[in-house]
Amino acid sequence: MSGRLVLLLILLLATTACPREGEPEPTAETRATHPAEGFSDVVEDALPAIVFIQAEATPPEELERLFPGVEQLPDEPMPIGMGSGVLFTEDGYILTNNHVVQQAERVLVVLHDRRYFEAQVVGRDPSTEVAVVRIEGSGFTPATLGDSDAVRLGDWVLAVGSPLGLHFSVTAGVVSGTGRAIGILGQQMDPAGEQAAPLEHFIQTDASLSPGNSGGPLINTAGEVIGINTAVAAPHGVPGAQGFAIPSNLARRVAEQLIEHGEVRRAFLGVQLVNVSPRLAEAQGLETVEGAAIVRVEPGGPADRAGLRAEDVIVAIDGEPIQTVSDLQAHLAQQELGTTVELRLVRGGQETDARVEVGTMTAGGGSR
Repeated sequence: MSGRLVLLLILLLATTACPREGEPEPTAETRATHPAEGFSDVVEDALPAIVFIQAEATPPEELERLFPGVEQLPDEPMPIGMGSGVLFTEDGYILTNNHVVQQAERVLVVLHDRRYFEAQVVGRDPSTEVAVVRIEGSGFTPATLGDSDAVRLGDWVLAVGSPLGLHFSVTAGVVSGTGRAIGILGQQMDPAGEQAAPLEHFIQTDASLSPGNSGGPLINTAGEVIGINTAVAAPHGVPGAQGFAIPSNLARRVAEQLIEHGEVRRAFLGVQLVNVSPRLAEAQGLETVEGAAIVRVEPGGPADRAGLRAEDVIVAIDGEPIQTVSDLQAHLAQQELGTTVELRLVRGGQETDARVEVGTMTAGGGSR
């Protein structure tokens, strides 16, 4: 290689690796669009807000029969699970998953600087898998909750947490999908002991998740939390596990209500819904296979009072297109209670509009 060519290569590398004189330093926004230099700065900024969570409970008496060689099991809380969480306020409120703390009698939290605290469970919402715990103190470094509605397919994301007990680990991937409903919350019980109404609208990612990541943040390359990691789908023998995270906008809304009320009060229509299938789309004269089809209307409920019928297909709410039942549920979850929503319906092949004053449902299963 000639000396002239070597010199040109050196000059090219110098101009691409270093900012030109007078150029501003890279910001979080530019890192989000140009993460070519890696994610170390983003991770370093995020770590103070990430926590390790250990759940403890007293072993049941029946467990002693399983260990006949042991004279007596401890009658004090023992570790029963672990997970992750993320500080989102300076006064110690932490977002995590419901299943991380639902059986806990005692919750221990370890910060990245190795300080540890006993935490109080503020509230749980099995319908969304969101839980909030709190540690005493002030001046904590909170994460920034980003706008999950702005997430796009192919965006780089980072999962931070304690998978398999390996504290404060980082994995990277991309957003593989949004608005996913995978049927994992259908058997959850709410704090009142009743079956919770599942609300799944997950962000899908190929960033590697393992047990222990639950409750930890999914972060974009601007350092914003855009999801709370919840589940992994990995069918036996199928490579390429996919992870699922609760969108930050939904998690924020649920957390605010748990802190303020100790329960979640969300809007509901009073209908049973299914996703539109190709056959239903053909029968209803729909041009696309999307929408939420009504299979049952609760007598006397908000939808019944507004004149909605079984076999109506909801294709938009407040001007926003509805592709799946999950889309409709996620929109309702963001509504203020007592508001009126505008629905676009397809009925008998014809489009029509309806106004529905939403009802109120609590996490305990009651409604009014």
